[in-house]
Amino acid sequence: AAVNAAAEYQTQLANISTLLTGTEAEVAARTAEIGDQVLEVSNRTGVATENLTDGMYQVISAFGDSADAASILETAAKSAAAGNATTADSINLLSAVTKGYGDTSAAAVQKAADLSFATVRLGQTSFPELAASVMQVTNASNTLGVKQEELFGVFATATGVTGKTSEVATQLKAVYSNLLKPTTAMQKALEQLGYTSGQAAIADLGFQGTLDALANSVNKDSSAMAAMFSSTEALNLALGLTGDLSEQLASKTAEMYEAAGAADTAFQRQTNTLKYTIQTVKNLGQNFLTQIGTNILPYVNNLAKAALPKVQNALEAAGDYVESTIIPTAEKAVKWIGENKTAILAVASAAITAVGAFKALQAA
Repeated sequence: AAVNAAAEYQTQLANISTLLTGTEAEVAARTAEIGDQVLEVSNRTGVATENLTDGMYQVISAFGDSADAASILETAAKSAAAGNATTADSINLLSAVTKGYGDTSAAAVQKAADLSFATVRLGQTSFPELAASVMQVTNASNTLGVKQEELFGVFATATGVTGKTSEVATQLKAVYSNLLKPTTAMQKALEQLGYTSGQAAIADLGFQGTLDALANSVNKDSSAMAAMFSSTEALNLALGLTGDLSEQLASKTAEMYEAAGAADTAFQRQTNTLKYTIQTVKNLGQNFLTQIGTNILPYVNNLAKAALPKVQNALEAAGDYVESTIIPTAEKAVKWIGENKTAILAVASAAITAVGAFKALQAA
């Protein structure tokens, strides 16, 4: 059982090793190090190694093989466990945010995780939904100078009101598009406010402040707002965030600045159950077998490699025997049966008759 567990784990790690660079010895050493790190994360979180090795593959693919890889993996694993998502989904969300904002450190990943869970708590969304949607707007957010707290504040406020999570992402993307390339009406409004661009306004007023200033410049007239925001999606979100949702946006964005630790809190609550405790105990046992098997595996591997040429020679010899002896004999047998079919059938018929007569005699 230990060897089987270790062999399976070795296969999982082999996939990760394809992303590593260096000499064969360096790759082997780093793969072994990653293997130890993944087992440690698995023991601490209760997440199976199969899930984590897929996650580590995504971590290295997204962030590169850095010293923070194991820390990022643990953050993503906890986020996934708390948010009922896979580790890979969690990494997609965290990498979209951190790469979009140009900071992929372990601290930045933790911040993105905390903001995500604050958004789930305050909004009408789920972790998988957020993971699938937020990547649409992170790059534009950074380009415009929208802070991460402001970005997640919008999702916390608008989800379930102006649309589902994916729809809010589409609406926000449309708002960003107008701010990056203002319509004639918006450019005029920005200039009247004393700004040359949407970025300049956001740098001074913040995202919500910019929307409010634009809305107030036309006395929140919906027709005038429609001239500034050229698509229905952008207009719907802009009207909501500068209207009935304005106070909620301000309060929920403020809570985002206090979101530190939200991911760990969510993980503790989600895993504080008997079912998860039992899962963790089973996982520890499986990892214990894997660690034992990892120590045994090199000897088993050497044995298999030593046996391989002998098995190959034996199979070759067996193949020669089959080809030179068994097949010709079988061919002769088939030919003989064909030539003596009538006699064989007659003997078979007589045998059946004799058996019937013997049974009748026994019955008598």
